[in-house]
Amino acid sequence: MCKTYDAIYEIAKHSESNILICSLGHLKVEGELFKCDKDNDNKCYDGVITLKDAKVCCPKSDYKKEYAWINISSKFIQAFAFKCCEKNS
Repeated sequence: MCKTYDAIYEIAKHSESNILICSLGHLKVEGELFKCDKDNDNKCYDGVITLKDAKVCCPKSDYKKEYAWINISSKFIQAFAFKCCEKNS
């Protein structure tokens, strides 16, 4: 299993926010982290992060797109933070 995947879900347990911000190279993705629950039907695939109401943008261009759901392979996540950790500048 991917260490990034494990870290995201472990930190989510202690985070004030469920909005995850990910850096995927030149793309920024932000959305509500889908919480896995192995005891119910909310099962997740190892290594795949699922975001609800996701916004994808490229800071170097005007590219912006919104998705109801998006799945991201955690091996492509270069950096991540939860919305509560973001500084306003």
